[in-house]
Amino acid sequence: MTDKLAEKVKAAGVVGAGGAGFPTHVKLSAKVEYVILNAAECEPLIRVDQELMDKRTREVIDGLQLILEETDAKKAFIAIKEKHKGAIEKIEDVLKDYNSIDVFLLKDFYPAGDEQVTVYEVLKRVVPLGGIPLNVGCMVCNVETAFNVLSASKETPVTTTFVTVIGDVPEPATYEIPIGVSYEDVLRNCGGSNLDQKKFIDGGPMMGQVMADFKKPITKTTKAIILLDKEHKLIKTKEMDIQHTIKKSKTACIQCSKCTDLCPRDMLGHDVKPDKVMRVVNYGLKDLKSMKTALGCSECGACELYACPNELSPRKINGMIKQELKKAGVAIDNKDKEFKASSFRDYRSIPVKRLIRRIGVKQYDVKAPIKGWDFTVSKVRIPLKQHIGAPASAIVEVGSNVKVGDLIAKIPEGALGANVHASISGTIIDITAGEIVVESEKGGRELG
Repeated sequence: MTDKLAEKVKAAGVVGAGGAGFPTHVKLSAKVEYVILNAAECEPLIRVDQELMDKRTREVIDGLQLILEETDAKKAFIAIKEKHKGAIEKIEDVLKDYNSIDVFLLKDFYPAGDEQVTVYEVLKRVVPLGGIPLNVGCMVCNVETAFNVLSASKETPVTTTFVTVIGDVPEPATYEIPIGVSYEDVLRNCGGSNLDQKKFIDGGPMMGQVMADFKKPITKTTKAIILLDKEHKLIKTKEMDIQHTIKKSKTACIQCSKCTDLCPRDMLGHDVKPDKVMRVVNYGLKDLKSMKTALGCSECGACELYACPNELSPRKINGMIKQELKKAGVAIDNKDKEFKASSFRDYRSIPVKRLIRRIGVKQYDVKAPIKGWDFTVSKVRIPLKQHIGAPASAIVEVGSNVKVGDLIAKIPEGALGANVHASISGTIIDITAGEIVVESEKGGRELG
């Protein structure tokens, strides 16, 4: 790869900040018609995208312009929900200086912000089942990713991530936090108390994972920490094991098909039928064709947390079937298939305000502005795999002294991955197969 920007992005360790962490330098090697900046903030309660678009507007748009130029795209769109009026005013003001970037306003529905849903909303193109936006001439990037691309162009590596801290905390806010800080340190600094009676969701309330280990470190893809009482209904629903889920399904599923009616991917024409999968599991039928529909499930949680009147979990069952099919070598087959979005999409969209009430987090639906932080970081545990692909390989030794931004782990030769950098200045005190631990003798890194 010879492109100067892509090489700088690779060196800086930039990955998709809002998803699974796909290495951004690889995406920049593609040539596309359109680039979409996904500023929709798909999940309720997360505030990172809207805060960056409001407070760091020009930096994000400058990064987007670099991506547009690198991919030879003819146009870029900033897809943002129309309710974010303050951010939109600032975006439109900055865009007076740009010719190839427009704002695209989205309604406030879930899952606006899902990559494939966003592509359809903006371009009216359906990404094929199991495909990626590149299949329809498009690249989608996250707001923070664009911000990091601009930093990378100035040879500044990724050492922090923006995280919304919300839920049972006194003052919800969005902070820029050094990678590798423990969830416990973040929450205690934000006033979180009685953590032994709490659990937290890493990510949004719909697709995020419930975590009980507060010692784990945040990564490049951490976007939200939602602190809740461990008895909260949402926590209990998410933690239900698959055996209990299946047993409950066999008892209470009434085959109303609402899970399929409100499935965002099925409405894109992907033929994802969770009601059929439920039928197969509930009655022990040997219907492989119906089971294969699980392969298209994005596990967005709409069926589990909104659609089902009996509070069952088609999402978990779909996820289980999907894994079993993959183990058996059953793959998606799109031969001779055309994908056409349902004409009912506009009538079956899930209103975010109603969803927030349904999942019991209305009291936490509050502002979480970007704030300065006087928290001093004395130790970080930096994971070597914060991205899709192979773990980075350590290039430092125990006892080495490092400064913020120093390269401490590299992508293996010829592998898909991302470089890793020191997020505080200090001494390497431990290196394992999974992480590098840095400790500061001078109090670490203060955030402002």
